[in-house]
Amino acid sequence: MEIEIFQRIEKMDETNSDMKLDEKKGNSLIQTNLTKRVATTAIFIAIGVVLAFFNPFAFVEILGGPKIFPMAHFINGMTGVLIGLSFACITSLGIAIFRYPLGIGSIHAFHGGISGAFIVGITAYILRKKKPQYVEYAALTDPIGTVFIAATIANFISPVNLFYWWGLFAASSIPGCILGFLMLKILKHQGISWLDFFQK
Repeated sequence: MEIEIFQRIEKMDETNSDMKLDEKKGNSLIQTNLTKRVATTAIFIAIGVVLAFFNPFAFVEILGGPKIFPMAHFINGMTGVLIGLSFACITSLGIAIFRYPLGIGSIHAFHGGISGAFIVGITAYILRKKKPQYVEYAALTDPIGTVFIAATIANFISPVNLFYWWGLFAASSIPGCILGFLMLKILKHQGISWLDFFQK
């Protein structure tokens, strides 16, 4: 009887220790994922700001004051898929915050970038749950946010013509998101994908 009691106690101790190990592993994994996403956010903000200096449209005066920057949408497509909604929006905001005072971005960089990142992030989130093999295609949804949301906001800020703004923002977002999608495919072929940032 005493032996059975001791055996049960030992099993309980083993179970508790296993649970603690699993909990530690889970916490460690969460911290690792978070660290990766934070570091990747910082890297993409830096890339976005550097690329903005090589953007020829940054030094062209356009009616309404926008600075067409396809690489912002290239980054939106990548971050929305790789690191998720929140960090994609933070990346876009960070790039706009640096571009605006440096004169290589306009006020439209804020809503122009964040709207696209938001839509890509939401689409990627849904695809991760429903169709994980197609997550990269979320990058192509950037124009939905950029054109129909951001460009409409731009027309309220600088009233010119709604279709004018839609055309400008489409000219920026469509090539950018296609480049982002192609880069995601290349990275996936090299073994780098959203799974590296959302390990379970």
